[in-house]
Amino acid sequence: MSINRTRVFRRRWSEPVLISVAALAVYLPHLGSAFQYDDIHSIVDNPHLRSLKNLDDFFWRADMFTADPKSAMYRPLVLASYAMNFALGGYFVEGYRLFNIAVHVGCSLLLYSLVRQWGPAGIAATAGLLFAINPITSEPVMYISSRSESLCALMALATLFLYGMRASRAAFVGSIVTGICALLAKSVAIVVPMCLFMRERSVLVRNWMRVCPHVLVAVAYIATVRQARQTALVDQPVRTFEVQILTQAKALVYYGKLLALPVNQSVEHQFTPGSWGLAVVAALVLLGSLLFAAVALWRHRGWRHSWMVWPVLFLLPTFFVPLNVLINEHRLYVPVMAWSMAVAWATRLGMRRWGGEVILALALIFGALTYQRGAIWQTPQTLWSDTLAKAPMMPRPHLYMGDEYRKKSLHAEALAFYQRALTVQPGVLSGGDQLAICNNTGATYLAMGRNVDAARWYRHALAIDPTYEKARTALDGIAALSTAELRPDTERNYKEAMMLLVAGDLDGALVAMQTVLVGQRHPKIYQGLGLTYERLGRPVDATTAYRAALSMPGLAEGLRDNLVQRIQILEEESQ
Repeated sequence: MSINRTRVFRRRWSEPVLISVAALAVYLPHLGSAFQYDDIHSIVDNPHLRSLKNLDDFFWRADMFTADPKSAMYRPLVLASYAMNFALGGYFVEGYRLFNIAVHVGCSLLLYSLVRQWGPAGIAATAGLLFAINPITSEPVMYISSRSESLCALMALATLFLYGMRASRAAFVGSIVTGICALLAKSVAIVVPMCLFMRERSVLVRNWMRVCPHVLVAVAYIATVRQARQTALVDQPVRTFEVQILTQAKALVYYGKLLALPVNQSVEHQFTPGSWGLAVVAALVLLGSLLFAAVALWRHRGWRHSWMVWPVLFLLPTFFVPLNVLINEHRLYVPVMAWSMAVAWATRLGMRRWGGEVILALALIFGALTYQRGAIWQTPQTLWSDTLAKAPMMPRPHLYMGDEYRKKSLHAEALAFYQRALTVQPGVLSGGDQLAICNNTGATYLAMGRNVDAARWYRHALAIDPTYEKARTALDGIAALSTAELRPDTERNYKEAMMLLVAGDLDGALVAMQTVLVGQRHPKIYQGLGLTYERLGRPVDATTAYRAALSMPGLAEGLRDNLVQRIQILEEESQ
């Protein structure tokens, strides 16, 4: 008897350890990969993360999610996790990615535990292992800004697991808490109450009433973020509702292909808005078949097969909320769990003799593919070169390759990529991407000393978005550069300070401006100092600098008007 207990104990510990070790083996070698893509505006350039005093505000202000006001999102739990990362290690990228890996391991273990609630240990271990090292899960692990997906999934799984502990009142309360946390990580968790409905063993009212608190939480969440949803759905939709439905119906087939054959992965897939055709019809048939199979199994076999509906439920919000990116691998994070459970179940029932060998082969293939995919995320150059090779007809890879060449001062190459980004496929070019292309083209010309061309492209950017601060600041800087003469040494130092400001190095620009001002007091220098204070969020200091410039003799009329306008804007904003 004691021997049997020892074997059970060892098995209970060995399976979670195996799952954890497998995940760590494929991801830890890439721990030091750089910040990428949206990481720059949501983490690196986001000043709100640099103080834990802002933790309370994260839960009330969506604009604190990013340094870019146009990308504001209500994901306070994710934002709080970034702030904790910064408090512990600043911009030490390994800490951020280690957190992502830990969340992914937690999801794998929770999936294992959830399956253990209703199935044999063998199925649970197989599902957990295949999910832990599936190549499709690499984006939420390697891409720090995609933490919202895995953190939401972690809390959603915890909700399902705790909800399944029916004998424990504390576990039920805990499921409500984790359900709230899932919504605070990402709004896709709005479908969790539907998953709970599917977990009920029968349609008795007393069973379904257990889901009511979760439904109320979802309703409260919708009421809280209704303005953001209104903007995305009605006021400023990315595409029409009809095109959105057709596009995501076609995307179902594409997602199915990715799940079945996880190769040629990319941060930007070659995919265009949908139209009626064979792919859309096939997608609708697939969707209907999944729903029919899930409901049929639920009615005849009970809640244990409710996981079959997960892919449909967790992709459902993308059908109705138009997003800039048409296809995203991280949206498959939860559907991969259902796929892993299906493979584990099929090998258990249909391949009793060769099931172990099949699982081992899949694990080795998946591990190799995931390790290779992790290497692609090493630097922006490796990521966007790979993306460009796989999606040459999409604008975004050209835009980000242009950014990489601009950083290396390869200006001609950068301009060529920006021009290609504008023309390669205008139909899928979002307003935000157009804005970035125009602004960054202007910054490239400015670095080349071609101020007239730079001003022209900055004006293009402001025509797209008149409130875009980077372009407005750059134009103000160009105007300041064209005013009265400075001493040659002061002129050189002032231009260097303005270049730091345009490049976004605000602290460096402030020190440089103050140093130049010691050498020569001049209205242009005070204007540059004021612009720097504005970008730093110090309007009082900015106004003081502008007033100092106005008090100086010999002020050019155009510069005087610009300074008066800036002071008026700052005073209106402070009221």
